[in-house]
Amino acid sequence: MSPRTSPAPSPPVRHRALARGRLPHAARATAALAALAALALACGGPGDGGGDSPDPEPGDTLAINPSLARLEVVNAAPATQAFTVELVKPSGARFDVTDRVRWTLSDPLVGSFSGAVFTARGGSAGLSTATATLDTVAGDATIEVFVRGVRVGPGAPPNAPDLFATGTLDPAQAPELAYPPDQAIVPRNLGDLEVHWRTSFGHDLYELSMVNEHVDLRLYVGGSGATGWAAFASGEWYAAAMGGRSITVGLRALVTASPGTHGAASPRTLGLTTNDLEGGLYYWAATAAGGAPYGIFRHDFGNPGQPAEPFYTTTEAGRCVACHALSRDGERMTVVWDGGDGSSTLLDVSSRTPMIPHQQQYWNFAAYSPDAARLVTSRQGTLTVRDGATGLPIGATVPTAGFATHPDFSPLGNLLVYTRAAANPGANDWHFTGGEIMGVAYDPVNDAWGTPAPIITGGGNNFYPSVSPDGQWVLFNRSSEDAYDDASAELWVARIDGSGARKLDLANVGPGLTNSWARWAPFQATYGAAGATEDLYWITWSSKRDFGVRLVGAGRPQLWMSPFFPGRVAGGGDPTAPAFRLPFQDLASNNHIAQWTEVVVPIGRMQVTPIAAAPGAALTP
Repeated sequence: MSPRTSPAPSPPVRHRALARGRLPHAARATAALAALAALALACGGPGDGGGDSPDPEPGDTLAINPSLARLEVVNAAPATQAFTVELVKPSGARFDVTDRVRWTLSDPLVGSFSGAVFTARGGSAGLSTATATLDTVAGDATIEVFVRGVRVGPGAPPNAPDLFATGTLDPAQAPELAYPPDQAIVPRNLGDLEVHWRTSFGHDLYELSMVNEHVDLRLYVGGSGATGWAAFASGEWYAAAMGGRSITVGLRALVTASPGTHGAASPRTLGLTTNDLEGGLYYWAATAAGGAPYGIFRHDFGNPGQPAEPFYTTTEAGRCVACHALSRDGERMTVVWDGGDGSSTLLDVSSRTPMIPHQQQYWNFAAYSPDAARLVTSRQGTLTVRDGATGLPIGATVPTAGFATHPDFSPLGNLLVYTRAAANPGANDWHFTGGEIMGVAYDPVNDAWGTPAPIITGGGNNFYPSVSPDGQWVLFNRSSEDAYDDASAELWVARIDGSGARKLDLANVGPGLTNSWARWAPFQATYGAAGATEDLYWITWSSKRDFGVRLVGAGRPQLWMSPFFPGRVAGGGDPTAPAFRLPFQDLASNNHIAQWTEVVVPIGRMQVTPIAAAPGAALTP
């Protein structure tokens, strides 16, 4: 591209009396200087490109205009903004390079570039950084997108928005929001939001809203009866979740036959994390409606809004599949066939190939070391150490000082926690009382174990321990029953040395809900305003609590989630928040044993060779 230059001056007009003859010497010198000056001006002087290259060099910068663009997407109608880009030299010279740069966005869902024209389509909202790059030189502009939308859904008349706009609010007709819980904190890539309500005023038209500083989305649905629910689409959710640090959920209701007044529920606020939830969750669906396959399902949090995927069910395995555990890298899984004390195997996750023949090995609960080199399994009170790749015993057992079950490795690799049951608990690993949470040091370099030591004792039956990603906390169950499907089971947490044990009241909600088998998500997250964020870890567990108005009094376990804030423990506050149901589950199945992995490995990536069947007797009696 050519530099911006001043136009060359017109040639000097000679005096008519001197036009035919030669100029005097002084005059010729003056004319020569004038011609040189004109040439210099024609080629550009200092500050306007003279002598500068239009290509990027060290010290150059890019200037984007506008530096801040605000766009509003209304009802999915695209909004556009054209940008110009200049290459700025240290001399001050500027070159238009709009057609030469490439563009990237910090949030690709906020929109896209075609050349230098940005288009927002409402897939995301809020602030995003647009970066223009020319070779090694880059410049940034800020794009702020606002999303407004009205969607008339099932059962609602086309003029539903007008009915609410022209009516007046009557506080005496307020419906009640039944879900989501107020002040819950959710990952911004949750991907789904259901809104449940109760009413006793004969309402048959509802307005649901999600509002924050960048988003105002409204959904209109019809419905009769004392309860109802509706869901925002995953795209609507994502726009709202990216639009601010929280979402206010609102509900208004009226009777279409007399729309002059309407009621409004007390709004509920959801906090949003500053980053996405990563990793994957594998869980056991113990039953399914209508004869559907049951077994192990999985969800990749990198694909929000998608239902859980059947992974290893009665269809793939040809038999019942129950307890399972995963390696941290997601490559291997242990499974137990045919219920407690049934035969067990290792699966290569990518091919779903059993690595150990049926009826060759036996265990119930299992845990991988962080590097997957070792696998510790429980059976009849003994913790057996196995090769992590083959599952074969290596001739060692963990020193436990008693009947042991429920092993879990610290993600730091230096500690194994487990449950030590009371004396004479019986032959199996899951029915016992008087459980204590124990820890035993592990040296992965020398493959050596230390001396077991108690972490949590007393207060009831303690079981299902799990160590936080930073290795500083142990999450566990406490109940007054026998550790299996206990209605009295509640979630507790303590520091890894056993100090500061406390019940997680906000996560538990209340007694008698079978809050069981809590596990930590593998990554740390953050929450709060810039400059004042808190670190958190996510915990998941199985609970038989009600889910809004869709699952009431059924006693059907589903997977629930809450943040855990380590920094809130010292201040004496509850370190959790009201729990939310993970939305990818089948509401008709009984879901347990949520096990996390850092990576959800694609199926079909590779094939492996199973271990040859051992002739004669089984390897483990």
